[in-house]
Amino acid sequence: MGSRSLKDNIDATDKINDVRLSLNSHTGGEIVWILVEGGDDCKIYSKFFDETCARVEFVNGGKGQLAIALNTLTIETEQVIGIQDADFLHLEKSCLNVKNLFLTDYHDIEMTMLSFEKVRNNFFAEYRMLDNSQAIYDNVLIESSFIAYIRWYNEKNHCGIHFRGVKFGENLSEITNCKIFVRRQELVNKLNNRSANKKQTLTLKNINDFIDKNPTNDYLNLCNGHDTTALFALIAGKQVSHIEFCRHLRLSFTLQEFSTTKLYAEINSWQHKTGFAILKKVA
Repeated sequence: MGSRSLKDNIDATDKINDVRLSLNSHTGGEIVWILVEGGDDCKIYSKFFDETCARVEFVNGGKGQLAIALNTLTIETEQVIGIQDADFLHLEKSCLNVKNLFLTDYHDIEMTMLSFEKVRNNFFAEYRMLDNSQAIYDNVLIESSFIAYIRWYNEKNHCGIHFRGVKFGENLSEITNCKIFVRRQELVNKLNNRSANKKQTLTLKNINDFIDKNPTNDYLNLCNGHDTTALFALIAGKQVSHIEFCRHLRLSFTLQEFSTTKLYAEINSWQHKTGFAILKKVA
């Protein structure tokens, strides 16, 4: 990760002012703004929109700041939409009451990208794992699901467990015959130890009981894309870093795939209703 830039500190208030200034200017009056959660989202989504009439920008501070920006701006203009990772909303059959906010098809955009076999096969071929691709994919989803259940439990119970920056290769997993296994107790211990301000200490029993009460094989909606790609990168070994793996994943996800998603269909429906043509057309 590089040093934080000034852009990383732009929260809802700053972005609201940016949009207002743009829409009131001679050059920006016709621009539609697509607000997203982070810098990587800008890299993914920018290539799917017509840059002559749409601009993809992120609002720092996560979902709360994105919602604040949308709730404020959609009162003033139709020329703003937002794209947000669904996280556990699909599993919980919940929705958000935020105008012009669209959710990813699955847990997040990374899991949406991974749902396409063609996209997966691109990097499996790159890292010479194509012959064993389905077994590797199934293994990674199962192991990632345990991490996801901790995230879900943490969210529902407001535990205050700190995940950011955790590396699953630091004695938290082992790899045998192209299969990765998360060391569950060690992971729980690590998360507890690095969460100084936690409101509840995790136990393996807590998580296993939560899994028993919330069983699902819907791994695409359960698993977190950052965790899943991290495990894939660990299996690939010294061939690639996690950052590089994610870059390859983004490059493999093209307009052809994106155009078949529910997210694309919903934005397309919005643009037909409003008269704004912002999505690139599939050749």
